Amino acid sequence: MIRVMTFAGFVLVGGLLGSPTQAENITLRYNNWVPPTYFMHERGLYKFFDDVKKVTEGRVTIEPSANALGPVPRNYQITVDGVGDVGWGVHGYTPGTFPLAELVELPFETKSAEANSVAYWRVYKKFFEPTQMHKGVHTLTVHVNAPGHICTTRVFASVDELKGMRLRSTGSGVSESYKRLGITPVGAPVTETREMLSRGIIDGLGFGVEAIYNFNVNKYIKQVTRIPGGLYSASFFLVVNQSKWNSISEKDRDAIMEIAGEKLARNLGRVWDDEEASGVEKAKRDGIKLYDASGDFLSTFKERLKGFDTEWVGKAKKLGVDGAAALEMYRREAAAN
Repeated sequence: MIRVMTFAGFVLVGGLLGSPTQAENITLRYNNWVPPTYFMHERGLYKFFDDVKKVTEGRVTIEPSANALGPVPRNYQITVDGVGDVGWGVHGYTPGTFPLAELVELPFETKSAEANSVAYWRVYKKFFEPTQMHKGVHTLTVHVNAPGHICTTRVFASVDELKGMRLRSTGSGVSESYKRLGITPVGAPVTETREMLSRGIIDGLGFGVEAIYNFNVNKYIKQVTRIPGGLYSASFFLVVNQSKWNSISEKDRDAIMEIAGEKLARNLGRVWDDEEASGVEKAKRDGIKLYDASGDFLSTFKERLKGFDTEWVGKAKKLGVDGAAALEMYRREAAAN
């Protein structure tokens, strides 16, 4: 009897010893808040998810949820709380919560989504990450979109004609720019813009040219006023719930970060730039006026929006960050890429 029980115990222990290997297989749920066919999913994030599975030899899988797991402005908090394991979203959807991220919202600063995304990641790692800007999560990458411009439901030719317009805003920095131009900012997630335009709630929005097609609002837009360096760029995060990240083996965490970080920022930026170029060609085909700001228009525009960089440096200083150094690095790295 003793021998039998000993053998049974050996079998039981053997089974238990095998369980950690099985436990290493982890599925992370991605909070899916835009359609699966959205270009950043098909050509950006979903490809990264496939690569995660490959580099971890199937031990880590990221699966999109069938629907959004909560209100869009809560994408970050949904990940912190563990409602979803992986979250991608816009810092500016919760104005004032991520003041350091407003660096990339500054007007006239975006060379391209690719160049500025690489610059942003490098600045994040050196200046922002030490401040625990992303509490409760592990950061896979940060990046920006293509430069945002002014897309309106009517044609105009001077800065003064913007006065009184109501435009959808992406964050606090953009809202302040609007106010200085006499525009009334209307905060709303990008997923609500089509309905707002159709109902006449807004007269336009800050968008890249690609976005007027990807969010099916092109039939409402008559003019895109393109600003050199952009009126703004939006700050994006891709993060994992910290507890879930810690449950992944060190080997697999290292493998994931080898394809995340700067590499992923560059790739997502490149995808966005390609989509923007496609959007411009569609706008030309459809007869949407593409007005490149220059001369007196641009001079007036810049005069009214000057000083944003100095103000951001002041905000950063209050958070213990050398904002002047961070901004200088951001500009230098973007120019070099």
